[in-house]
Amino acid sequence: MSKVLLLSKVLLKNAESIWGAKKGSGWKKLLLVLALVIGIIPMILGAVVFLSAMYDGLALIGQEGALLGLGFTVASLAIFIFGILYVLSVFYYSQDVEQLLPLPLRPAHILGAKFVVALCYEYLTALVLLGPLLVTYGVKSGGGIVYYLFAVLIFLAVPIVPLVMAALLVMLFMRFTNVGKSKERFRLISGLFAICLAVGFQMFVQRQSSGGVDSLEQLQQMIASQENALLNLVTQFFPAGRLAALALQDGGTLESLGFLAAFFLVVLASLVVFLVVGNSFYFAGVMGISEAAAKRKAIGKTAFQKLVKQRSRLLSYFWKEWKILWRTPAFLLNCTLSSLLIPILALLPVLARRDSGELLARLQASLQGEHAGAVSLAIAFAAILLLGALNSTSVTAISRDGQGFFYNKTLPILPQHLLLAKVMPGIILSMVGMLVLLAEAVWLLSLSGKFIFWAALCGIPGVIFINLIGIMVDLHLPKLVWSSEQEAVKQNFNPLFSLLFGLVTGGLVAVCVMYVEASLFATALGLFALFALLDVAIYRMLVVKGPKWLENIED
Repeated sequence: MSKVLLLSKVLLKNAESIWGAKKGSGWKKLLLVLALVIGIIPMILGAVVFLSAMYDGLALIGQEGALLGLGFTVASLAIFIFGILYVLSVFYYSQDVEQLLPLPLRPAHILGAKFVVALCYEYLTALVLLGPLLVTYGVKSGGGIVYYLFAVLIFLAVPIVPLVMAALLVMLFMRFTNVGKSKERFRLISGLFAICLAVGFQMFVQRQSSGGVDSLEQLQQMIASQENALLNLVTQFFPAGRLAALALQDGGTLESLGFLAAFFLVVLASLVVFLVVGNSFYFAGVMGISEAAAKRKAIGKTAFQKLVKQRSRLLSYFWKEWKILWRTPAFLLNCTLSSLLIPILALLPVLARRDSGELLARLQASLQGEHAGAVSLAIAFAAILLLGALNSTSVTAISRDGQGFFYNKTLPILPQHLLLAKVMPGIILSMVGMLVLLAEAVWLLSLSGKFIFWAALCGIPGVIFINLIGIMVDLHLPKLVWSSEQEAVKQNFNPLFSLLFGLVTGGLVAVCVMYVEASLFATALGLFALFALLDVAIYRMLVVKGPKWLENIED
């Protein structure tokens, strides 16, 4: 056990997460983390209010335990989906795999240490999804010290079962297929599979929850005839969550202790299965994983001349960044495709509802009127800004270079042009996402051409603004040490800061427009002028101070 913990510590240290800052930059990261915490507080308060209202509603029918079951189910699903990507990154595509195999370590030590590393990443997901839920439920139910003790133990154990499921799925697939050597293709396929799984589950739940009168009557009969009926319903996908919810529902009783013991037996059994299966299949699937399949193709003189074209330095570097985004699966999934997928994924829950037509009709009616148009424009602008913030292309532009970033200092290109070339892909992709979002609005809500014109006009400086903010964040807090491309974008805190900035800015814009009560034209003109001026100011700052910031970046 001591070797597992020691190896886990070494692997986590090599990952160099946000707490592994280089000397002299700790105060910057501390300030950014503090800003992130302050910005998240309103989101946490909103979640607490929502969960409190849900608890009150469920308590009226004696089904408050369903809130815990729903929380554990959602968290388990998220952990399972992220777990597929984490297992691929930590177990297979990290650079330490083949260095660990010759060491005097037992297979269980390596498997256990890598599982601990992936589990630590999953605790961040669990903290966001389960933290507010457990605290809110404890306060509303009047839980004592036994409840909170049980809650801490269950919080530490909940991510284990879905992570084991993800690890077993990946290990079995890697063992009996030869796609491991085509690592880039497999990363892309696994990422798309995880996205499709999440969307399918969301649409299924949405479809079932928006059922008609018959299903509502059946649900009422089930609630009246069965104890914890809703809890059983929401935990059918992850039965272990039902045991955890029942252990917390009546904490301190002998029955709750029995449920807690049963839950930990399930967790322990899953770990045993993981070690047994991992010992049999993991090492056979990981051998030779560093090899890559490639096609050999001779290029003649004529074909070579067609490939070599003379371009400006700015355009050449931009084109290099653009190709890397599309050719690297981790960057393709998290940066490039997000501009297209996020607007579409946001639309699917609405279309999945059986009453989607009535819902869209009510929404369209609420957009009538001059002031309603101004408020709608502000909301559309905030959505465009948030969409740009969710695209992590610009905010990871420097981090994606890794140790190759220092090669940029030897290139014959001005630092200003280098920064501009790095931010241009993010701006273009965010513009594409904005157009997709506006096209959806035209299709579903039949918005006027004038409204769409003003929304697009305001959205252009907004998109540029959020991408310039992103490159500034990455300039001051780059993550250059990573063992796989997945870490550069998924295990990087910089996108969170960009998202925080987008949420705060978009929220302020919406609130200000609601209170000012300006016309649609005045609102559009004001937003365009304000953010155009901000763009010019930030760009001038990058031109003047950007070269110095680039020079100060150290390994």
